[in-house]
Parts: sequence; structure tokens; C-alpha cells
Amino acid sequence: MKRVLVPIGLFLAAGCGAALAQSGSGEGQLVERLYGPLAPLVWAIAAVLMQLGMIALVAAPFQMLFPGVRREPKIRSYEFWLDILYHCQVLWLTPLAFFLAVDWLVDTVYRDEHPWWAALAGLPYWAQVAIAVWAFDFLVYWRHRWEHELAPLWSFHAVHHTAEKIDFLTTTRLHPFEIALGALFNAAVVKLGISTSAAAVGFAIYLYYNYFIHTNVRIRFPGLLKYVLVSPFMHQWHHAKDAVAAGKNLGVIFAWNDWLFRTAHHPDDWPTEFGLAAPEPERVGQSYVRQVLYPLQFLLARVAAWRQARPA
Repeated sequence: MKRVLVPIGLFLAAGCGAALAQSGSGEGQLVERLYGPLAPLVWAIAAVLMQLGMIALVAAPFQMLFPGVRREPKIRSYEFWLDILYHCQVLWLTPLAFFLAVDWLVDTVYRDEHPWWAALAGLPYWAQVAIAVWAFDFLVYWRHRWEHELAPLWSFHAVHHTAEKIDFLTTTRLHPFEIALGALFNAAVVKLGISTSAAAVGFAIYLYYNYFIHTNVRIRFPGLLKYVLVSPFMHQWHHAKDAVAAGKNLGVIFAWNDWLFRTAHHPDDWPTEFGLAAPEPERVGQSYVRQVLYPLQFLLARVAAWRQARPA
């Protein structure tokens, strides 16, 4: 049990530490004085590096001591540097006013600024945080499920499944469109009526637990706990190439969604092969540009397959 609780606790502690460090007003004012109009970009770079550093300090030792899948160190492969590139993806999305576009979409979808249930703001702070954690996880489960079931959404989410060496760096291997879609879903949590602060803390817990389940650590939850929380074991199976695991284990924090909606896969053995299981025309190499353009490749491959299947 210690091997289960210690890494979870350390991950959440690292997340809180990164959040507190990034929100320090003194540091923010210093950056603004030194860099002027470039301050937002500098602060974004610092935040990404800080987050990556704090997670690495926790994840790396556990991955070395208790690997879920034994293999050569990932740092020796091309995939390590590609995942670093994805992690820093926010650095060029920010200068391109990506989040301004997301704000516009949120305003268009959710319209007015009034919360759906204003009474939630009167609940104790801990209860608001608990609601935020549950809401983020529930929304992500269904968004994730639709990404696996609907071909147009899968063409973007498939990028996340191109990883062949799963570890904490895999967490941020996401297509830019999937990040935008996630922002739309996440905005709904704030619209519930809880405080922005509680939503931020809830999202931090969700985010760092997401890092935890992607680690290459030999942890599977025993007994009833496997029905409550997602483990790295469950999520490794989500990334497995085995056809039996396709579209399974879609939750991030709470495993009960998968058990309740019949998408749980919890065998006795560990998966051994990971990556994008797809027909040859729908496969893609470990290239950032190719993966960002993958939805176009996916569309062309499906159109070609449809034309071939048509009766003459």
C-alpha cells in the first residue's frame, strides 16, 4: 500500500508546489519589470519548465525503481525529445493567441456569464474542490469516450496514442485541436457555479493525477480500490495495442465510470506493446509535423477505403 500511496501523494504535492510557485505575485511582478511586453511569454516558458521539472523529480525515481514495463531508458530514443516538444507546445500556442480563440469559442458556446447553479458558491471550499475534481473527471471520461467512438474526433486524439514508450511525458502528447476541445469542456466546470479558485485547485488535482497514471510504474490497485481509482496499470492497458483493450479504461481519476459504463479492462497480466493500432494507411511516424497533420491523412485514408469498398 505504501508503494501506492507515496507516489500519489508526491505527485499531488509536486502539483501544489508548482501551482503555488507559478501564482506568486512577487515573481510575476519581477518578470514584468525585466521583460516588459515579453513577460507573458517568459512566464509561460518558466511555468512549463517548472511543471516538467517538478513532475520529473517525482516520476523518474519511481519509474527507475518500479518499472511497469522494462525497457531501454526513454531518454535514448527519439520519442523522448518528441514528447518534450509536445510538452512545450504551449510556448508557440500562446504567441499565436491560441487561448484568445478558445475564449471566443467559450463565449459563443456558453453565452452569458451567469453560473448555472449559483448556490454552489455557498458550499464549503473543500466541497467545491471535490465537485470540481468529480466534474472534470466525469466530463473528461465522456469526451475521451467520444474521441474513441467518433471518427472525426479520433483523428485528433489518435496523436496521443502514437506513443510507444508510455511514461509521464506521454500525458501532454496532444493535438492542438484536442487541447482546444478540452478547454471548452473544462470551462463548463467554472460555469457550474463554484469559485474560480476551487475550479483551479480541482483542475490541478486532475492534471497531476493524469501525470501519475501515465507513469511507467508497476502499480495496480488491489481489492475494492480498483473500482474507485484509476491506476497506472489500468491506463497502460488503455495505451496497449491489443484489440481487446481498444476504447477501454477511459477514466483519469475515478475508475467507477469505466466499471459503471462497461469500458473497464482489468486482466491479470501487464501489456507489452504500445502505440497506434491502425491499418497501414492510417499509421503515422514519430514526427511532430506529421502528427499535427494526421487528421488530414486519416480523412484521405478513410475516403480511399470507402471508394475501394464501393461496388463497381
